[in-house]
Amino acid sequence: MNPMAPEDVMPETPELRPRPAPVGVLAPPPERVEPLNLARRPFLNSRPVVRVALLLWLLGLALLLVNLWQFLGYRARSADKRKQIAQSEAGIEIQRAAMARLQKTLDGFNLEAQNQKVDFLNKQIAERTFSWSRLLDRITERMPNDVRLNRLTPLTGDKAERQLQREGATGGARRPAGASGDLVPLLITGESRNDEALLSFVDSLFKPPFTDANLAREEREEDGKTLKFEISVQYRPGPPAAAVTAPGATPDTGPAPKIEELPMPKAPGAAPAPASAAPSAPRATSLHPQPPAGGKP
Repeated sequence: MNPMAPEDVMPETPELRPRPAPVGVLAPPPERVEPLNLARRPFLNSRPVVRVALLLWLLGLALLLVNLWQFLGYRARSADKRKQIAQSEAGIEIQRAAMARLQKTLDGFNLEAQNQKVDFLNKQIAERTFSWSRLLDRITERMPNDVRLNRLTPLTGDKAERQLQREGATGGARRPAGASGDLVPLLITGESRNDEALLSFVDSLFKPPFTDANLAREEREEDGKTLKFEISVQYRPGPPAAAVTAPGATPDTGPAPKIEELPMPKAPGAAPAPASAAPSAPRATSLHPQPPAGGKP
């Protein structure tokens, strides 16, 4: 069968024209236009999140390394400290043992006897080092011509203690306030021709290095001219004053100090010095009394 047969040809139909839409009436726009997405999964921008996570991981790893380093250092320092503490404790134990031995040795000593021996040796040293020549020079400086010494006794050690106790019990000479333990009690026995010379001698013993002079005993002889006396005085040993400043002069504006030389003691057998060498010096023979001519002083 021929498809192009005239019987099968459809007749032509007149062409239909579209009707114009009424003017002035518009269709409403759609409420929402859905985007066209052809992907299987929705697209998300995860790069900022990945970067932040990576930074946090790096920071955490750094903190972990720092903590690990500090922990290892703490372990090492703790070991050193424990070692030092053990050494210190061992040293303390050694010191305690040594202290116990020393205490045991000290307990075996008789400290009271040792102190007595030390005091005795100190007294002996003080007696040995006492300067007799200086004392005699200072006594002769203050002794008038009409006074003669029979005996001069420094009291040291037990004698000084007994003398101070006896003077305190009898109400005699008292030790001056503020006096230190270097004072030596002296007992002076002698003779005087008159009362004025004796009183002048006692007054001169109140000047340094002497102090607290006390006329303990005074007795007149049968002839009525000679006085026997006994004086107790405190003496401070020390170097003699070599310089004497002029009266009324100050150390800053006054004249230069004048040196006063004390007379030297005479050697046995030496020739006597001329009278002009020391016109005001007292008689040296008064320290060693000799019986006067005629049997009377």
